[in-house]
Amino acid sequence: MKYVQYLIDQIRSQTENKDFTDFTGIPTSEFIQYINDAQHSLQAAITAQHPRVFMKEAIIDIVNGQEKYDIPSDCYLGNKVHNVEYSSTGDEDDFYVLDDTTIKSRVSGITGAPIKYIRMSGKIMLVPQATTGKLRINYIKRVREVDLRRAKVHSSPTASSTANWTISLDNANFLTETSSLQQHDYITIVDRKGDILASNLPIINVGDEYIDIEPHILQSEESIPANAFVVGGKDTSSHGEFDESVERYIIAYCAWKILKRDSSEDSAEAAQELTIILQDIVKSYALITDDVQTVPILDDWSF
Repeated sequence: MKYVQYLIDQIRSQTENKDFTDFTGIPTSEFIQYINDAQHSLQAAITAQHPRVFMKEAIIDIVNGQEKYDIPSDCYLGNKVHNVEYSSTGDEDDFYVLDDTTIKSRVSGITGAPIKYIRMSGKIMLVPQATTGKLRINYIKRVREVDLRRAKVHSSPTASSTANWTISLDNANFLTETSSLQQHDYITIVDRKGDILASNLPIINVGDEYIDIEPHILQSEESIPANAFVVGGKDTSSHGEFDESVERYIIAYCAWKILKRDSSEDSAEAAQELTIILQDIVKSYALITDDVQTVPILDDWSF
């Protein structure tokens, strides 16, 4: 999808809501909420029929004797785990699937090669606890929310795990929206295309030329380069993940919300159109491999 500001401009034009001030019209923050609501609605409908569309894989290092491991922060509803695999060596060929079980099977304090896992409160517990190796988690990823570019990075910071660190902002060339960023507990760093460079950065304070971050160490694949952009929230981006062909649903959803907000008689007709678009998009996400690939042989006389 295109940059969210361009999408908002298109929605404003189509719904004749170009004029707005701090006291009149529909503020940009409301449009952002509508767009995120539309994405959540669309993902729920697609996931109900084609969950593999949003499948993602994460590799987690085992800590000796540790029982609980966090489910990835972008996991849909925080618990939509498809399967968990374990490798004592971390090698690709050594992974094997763990069985899903309940809390009644918990055996704390015992170490060995895990054979089961338990999901509870956003965490995965191994049964028994492992001493080394890696976990491979396949899960349904939550579609990332969108936000405007609120600030621009001036220079790369030095991350620390023991002291607060500061992201220097380029306020001279890009006006920092301090009030908007202060509404969030976390920020995300993205490039101009909306690809996430660093996420889940816990903020302490925001100024016109800086953002103070709690003690934090970036992951090996993360970076905060100069000229990158700051958006508010966890796992957030300036661009939606859906294909541009889905923008028509986002626009139709926002138009319906605006008509409903204004108690317009046209809201019922807009709702019907929205339902048709949603059904059409959900069907288009069906994978070819969802069809039967082979015909089952019930009577096999080849043995």
